Amino acid sequence: MAIKFKLLKRRNMGKDKDVILEKVYAREVYSNKIEFKYLLKEISESGIPSNQVKGVIDRMNYLIEKHLELGHIVQFGEFGNFRYCLGSDGAETEKEFSTGLIRTPRLLFTPGSALREARKAVKFARIGEVKDEAEENGQQPEGEL
Repeated sequence: MAIKFKLLKRRNMGKDKDVILEKVYAREVYSNKIEFKYLLKEISESGIPSNQVKGVIDRMNYLIEKHLELGHIVQFGEFGNFRYCLGSDGAETEKEFSTGLIRTPRLLFTPGSALREARKAVKFARIGEVKDEAEENGQQPEGEL
C-alpha cells in the first residue's frame, strides 16, 4: 500500500526564496482515521479481552506521563521511546534567565526498530492536480477578485 499525497504550490522558504518565490511541495492525504475502539477490537481478536487491553494502555499513559515529568526517557519496548524536548527564549545573561522563558515542552517520539523498518519500506502515490495553498485552504488566490 502507498501513502497518498497531493502537490501544493506554496511560498518558498528555502535559501533561494528571493529568486524563486513559490515551489511545489508534497502534502500527505489521509484516507481514514482509525478509532481507538477499532484498534481494541483488532487486538482482542488475538484472544485478549478489549477491556484488559484498554486497562493496560490507560496504565501506560499514566506511567509515561509520570516518568516524563521526572525527566526520564521512557522506552516503550520495540514501539519506541518518548521524551520531552525543551526550548526557550534567550536572556542576555544567566542572571536574567527565568523559567518563564521556557516554552511548553514538546513530546518527542523516536520509533523503535520495527517502525523504522516500516518507514523505510513506504511507497508513495500522487493524487490530484497541483493546487495553490490558498485554494487548498478555501481562500481565494492572491491577485484574483
